[in-house]
Amino acid sequence: MRVKIDPIDKWVEATVSEMLAPAARSKAVADFAREELVEALDGNRRALGSFTPYEQFVDGRKGAALESVNPDRGVIVFEFELVAEVLRWIHAELVERSPRGPVGGAGTYRDQHRLFADGREITLGPDLPEAEEYSFLNTTPYSRKIEIGTTESGRAFVIKAEPRLYDHVSAEAARRFSRVVKISYTFRPLVGGYRTKRGAMRYPTITVRMT
Repeated sequence: MRVKIDPIDKWVEATVSEMLAPAARSKAVADFAREELVEALDGNRRALGSFTPYEQFVDGRKGAALESVNPDRGVIVFEFELVAEVLRWIHAELVERSPRGPVGGAGTYRDQHRLFADGREITLGPDLPEAEEYSFLNTTPYSRKIEIGTTESGRAFVIKAEPRLYDHVSAEAARRFSRVVKISYTFRPLVGGYRTKRGAMRYPTITVRMT
């Protein structure tokens, strides 16, 4: 029988003695699965700093009791909602570190960190659509200046907040969640976004992909 720990595709083979009765074999695998679940939850807690919700499937049946697994060739799967937790952490950090004042008021930079799933804007809610890649970018026309811009004197464009905000949040998220997802920092254009004399502006972006 097999136990799968999602989303890192960790399959664990469980071999149970055929000398045991069918109910005893199912119970043995159920106990083994619980041990694997506890280990996975502990690892997730260390990586994310909080409990991670999960769904349980036994032989394809959502929420079925572990002891109901087929005693011969059963499959138990635990699916964790890890990506949502990572995305919530990144968004919270972007908001917390955003500049306040004239560029951080209502409707401006601090409120314009947008989430996209495979290029389509979505809401960071309880039901995330499946995607190969999630990405954050700030849709204000001056987000690039806040990230890497300088004044004529050479100082950072915004002095009330750290420069390279997306870069720093991306680097910290990559360190914290490297066992769960792959996080990158880049610059990308936005459909319908701001245009300069040189063409479409490229916005600072954090991308999140499954490992």
